[in-house]
Amino acid sequence: MSCTSGSVQTVANKTVIAKSQIDKLRDMLDEQESANKDSFFAQISAHLTDAKITDAREISYDSEIKTEYTSEFSLDAIAGVITAALKAAQAAGDPLVPEAGMDPASISAYIDVVNSVAEAAKSSATSSSSLSFSMNRLSPGMFAFLYAVSVTIKDVDTFGSEAVTSTAIYYRFMQSIDDIKNQAVFGEAIIDAKNLIKMKTLQAALTDILASGEIDIDVWSKKDQAYSTAVSAIEKRLNDAHFDRKSLFVLGEDCGFGAAISHSFITGSTENKMLVKDAIKTLSSMDKKFAAAIDISQVRLVSNYF
Repeated sequence: MSCTSGSVQTVANKTVIAKSQIDKLRDMLDEQESANKDSFFAQISAHLTDAKITDAREISYDSEIKTEYTSEFSLDAIAGVITAALKAAQAAGDPLVPEAGMDPASISAYIDVVNSVAEAAKSSATSSSSLSFSMNRLSPGMFAFLYAVSVTIKDVDTFGSEAVTSTAIYYRFMQSIDDIKNQAVFGEAIIDAKNLIKMKTLQAALTDILASGEIDIDVWSKKDQAYSTAVSAIEKRLNDAHFDRKSLFVLGEDCGFGAAISHSFITGSTENKMLVKDAIKTLSSMDKKFAAAIDISQVRLVSNYF
């Protein structure tokens, strides 16, 4: 499935050149599909090995493409397709594997995961590159893998001053009977806690990108607000689940949630804080129009937001 945001589609409907440019982006992703799939599957194999899972079998695999302005943050259409694919995968899966939650809170968690992976692929920040792959245990024995890559084009005459990005999201659902027997750690709150770290890492990277001059203050403001909205929603779900953010959040590779994590929500990420501090230093020597971004970032540093 390919979809285009309303704002980009409006331009494409008006000129043949715009439609041609969008088609060119999608053709580029189509040409990369085989290599991207190989990279995706290789990362899956590595993460399954780390989780000591040897019997995983594929029950669904596909990819979707979304084209939008770089500052836009709305992949709900694709997230909806992936959620629907998960439902179909569960129906076709082994009856011994418990179904992943399909209640509104669970679906919101899946959508946020899709969005954060896609945003990481769109970001030019080095600190975001590792976030474009995601492994999550949706229920004992049920794993969801996501991988995203993006290509971007900037044509002032056609689309105005902002770049247009096409993002391909690959997703694969797999099952493991051995994992059920292992009764490893599971919970929607774990997915949300992981994603909260990711979203704040993306937010820190966004300020770094602003300081580098790759985006302007208007794009930063729109995306930062969108990220903040997503963070608030995740934090609410964690609070509703009575998730303990005062204790150190630790996950081993053998827990089935991807790379190992050791994170304190109280003190925050040292790497993210250093990134933002350096960005503030750079922005402080630039135009006064960056004052709001500097103030917001300083407040976050004081509160250990990152």
